[in-house]
Amino acid sequence: MQVSDMKNLWTFLFLMMTFLPTTAKDDKAITKLQTEMLKFISTTDRERFFEVTEQLKAKSQESGDERMFYTAWGNQAIFEATHQYYVKAYEIANEISSYAKKHDSRFGEYTALHANAMIALQRQDYDEAEAAFTKAVDYRHQYFPKESAGDDLQELMKIANHRKDAKAGEHYARQILAEPGVAPIHKGRALFRLSQLAFQRNNKAQYDSIYAVLQELKRTDGIAAIEPIVEVNYHIINGNYDEALRLCRDLSPEKQAERMAVIYHRMGQDAKAYEYMAKFKKINDSIVLVSHGNVVASCYVQMNNERMKLEQSLLEDENQTLRNRFYFTLAAAIVIILVMLLLQRQRKVKYLQWDNAALDRARQRAEKELDVRNEFINNITNELRAPLNPIVGFSDILGTPDFELQPEEREAMSGYIKNSSRKLTKLIDEMSELSFFRSKRSLPLNVSVSPNHLLRHMADSMRGMCKEGVTIGVESSMPDTVECMTNLDAMEHLLKHLLENAVQNTSSGSITLGCEEQDNKIVVSVTDTGCGIPANHRGEIISFLENAGDDGSTSNMGLAVCKAIVKLLGGSIWLDPDYIAGARFMFQVPKEQKQ
Repeated sequence: MQVSDMKNLWTFLFLMMTFLPTTAKDDKAITKLQTEMLKFISTTDRERFFEVTEQLKAKSQESGDERMFYTAWGNQAIFEATHQYYVKAYEIANEISSYAKKHDSRFGEYTALHANAMIALQRQDYDEAEAAFTKAVDYRHQYFPKESAGDDLQELMKIANHRKDAKAGEHYARQILAEPGVAPIHKGRALFRLSQLAFQRNNKAQYDSIYAVLQELKRTDGIAAIEPIVEVNYHIINGNYDEALRLCRDLSPEKQAERMAVIYHRMGQDAKAYEYMAKFKKINDSIVLVSHGNVVASCYVQMNNERMKLEQSLLEDENQTLRNRFYFTLAAAIVIILVMLLLQRQRKVKYLQWDNAALDRARQRAEKELDVRNEFINNITNELRAPLNPIVGFSDILGTPDFELQPEEREAMSGYIKNSSRKLTKLIDEMSELSFFRSKRSLPLNVSVSPNHLLRHMADSMRGMCKEGVTIGVESSMPDTVECMTNLDAMEHLLKHLLENAVQNTSSGSITLGCEEQDNKIVVSVTDTGCGIPANHRGEIISFLENAGDDGSTSNMGLAVCKAIVKLLGGSIWLDPDYIAGARFMFQVPKEQKQ
């Protein structure tokens, strides 16, 4: 579950709860089921969640609580979308719409509209999400004119901000403020967005006006506090730089460095402004974030830096050897030119051309190695930042006493941190594994293995990881007595990565391991009926597998490991371009290895 998924989930829950009747029913059973629903919606326990929501729907119908009935039903669609079961989510939303029309329920039809918008947002289809949220806003204005559509407009404002469309973001923010009975939390978020735009435009009058409204909102509507960045910007735009610097202590390290750079620039202290801008860039872009819990990754990067230095030293020694050879050749040419001037001049030109070409090749090789390693480190940084950012973000939230979080919210955030940590650990393990196999010149091929037995063993070990309804089996045209000489550990790693890829991308159907003998070679295939590889990416995958040289890419980490292993086993790996019902990766290794 991504960070955006969690935000959208809680936004939807807040929306549904604001629609509940203001006169709460004295029904302990409904209250208990409602609490259970909120507890399980952020987990992966689908069976328990649907059991609770179905009970809540039944109880709500019995008590005549129409809105709670559709709220529970809509949450089922959101649960499926949050866990990326988009087809099921749309099916539930359509069922809600049909049922609501049959029973003439305006709130039910609105719930279906909003669920479709949230599903599109989960799929990151922002065009469809924007259209769906706009339709939901219009529907609420038509049938619930006295109720605020601020929550739907807030999602539209978020989409505009994601697209960096300042004009649209401002439009939706002002529309939120114009809504009847808008909730203080939505009003506060709209004012916050307008304050950011006013600060970017350096419009002091507009910023002061917005700040005054936020202060009044805090006093009258119970908003606990104004965001620290708003206070800092207020003093910056009004020239109160000392107070702004003091308030910067309440900001996160990243925002603190950025704001202090702005303050010192406005004070005319450009040297300090540059210092804090460099600090901001370092915090924002550097792998220093690993210090929050990923020392292993830092050590890995350091190890690669040391390896680069060693390889650079070897390249310099090689260049020096070539230069010494050139000087020796030139000296010999001078001696020979005294004997045979014309002949030696021709030889001298040839020697110089050869040496210069060799030096140029060495220089190009050194530059290429440096570029590859720099790109590799940059890619590692980007790959590690993806799970690190949510870990740091949620950790800061959980460690900030100003945030009042419900137990289920804390549990959800803790679960997300653990999930991101597992992803980070898996990424580091794959990088270490890739480094291990790429550093090897050869592997001991000293074990006689039956391919059929090995495939069945791997299928059995991965069966428990398959999604519900997915089967995994082995189809072989060879008898079990056929064996090949190989490295058992490397073969298991190779099959494990291919099967993990198939399991991850197959939500229904089957995964099949195939095996046959061709021209004294063992050909193995891993076929799935999953989502497959889009046509615009198949060429990239095929090119990646066919290219014999290594590059600095960290994408397709699993395939990179497979490619390195197959190369050490003396075989080849490829993607079957003719199979379109999913994906089929194939590799072949010699039946009898030459030691």
